[in-house]
Amino acid sequence: MAREGTLIGDRYRLLGPAGQSTVVWHAQDERLDRIVAVKPLFDEPPAAPAIPAPRAAGSAATAAICDVVDENSTTYLVLEYPGARTLTELLDEHGTLAPGLVARFGAQLAAALAAAHDEGVLHTAVDPDHVVVSAESRAGITSGAGGSGARAYLAPEVLDGGFPDFPAEVFSLGATLYTALEGHPPYDGAGIVRPRTDGPVTEAVLRLLHLYPTARPTMAAAEELLSVLLGGTDGGAKRTASSDYRCV
Repeated sequence: MAREGTLIGDRYRLLGPAGQSTVVWHAQDERLDRIVAVKPLFDEPPAAPAIPAPRAAGSAATAAICDVVDENSTTYLVLEYPGARTLTELLDEHGTLAPGLVARFGAQLAAALAAAHDEGVLHTAVDPDHVVVSAESRAGITSGAGGSGARAYLAPEVLDGGFPDFPAEVFSLGATLYTALEGHPPYDGAGIVRPRTDGPVTEAVLRLLHLYPTARPTMAAAEELLSVLLGGTDGGAKRTASSDYRCV
């Protein structure tokens, strides 16, 4: 029987049952420093009193599966945290985000994408629809499923018929962060629209948006650049295996 504090699969630390009369647990993914939902494949009662959850825990049953773990003769499903929203939804609600929050999300996303790049993997669909933010303000990138991102977030060389590559994905991340800062995509077909915001976060984002691919930082360098703006204290900028960037 699962208990608070139990470590599942040497990775997921159970925090407590998610809501009343439920077998779904909140857990800390200690590899990615994020909140997930953990549910045994065959229901078992929680071992501790239930605690309130931001949303009904039953919604976790329909969330995307991030991992399957066998532990002590029990199979657990690791699910997306049910309180997550896309960046598009956040921007629809708020218009823009504060520069500090954009830097935090950017560092977290760059860390996940840099890990994928280390393995030779392109995400191929980096845009606000594929960025998901948890209730704890942690950003993740959902699977591109082999597709391509919205045209407004593609690098100019890709729009001109070039093959997507790592520098193009850096541009797509920059375009996504620019949108979070400005409320609209950066590229108008002729060049980057001059941003209304200024400061170090805007300057960092513009470096990712350089029109010449070879002048853009690598994704790992982008992670470091954005992390420095946070004083090196953000726990989200942690490198992981490429298979781990699918879910929040």
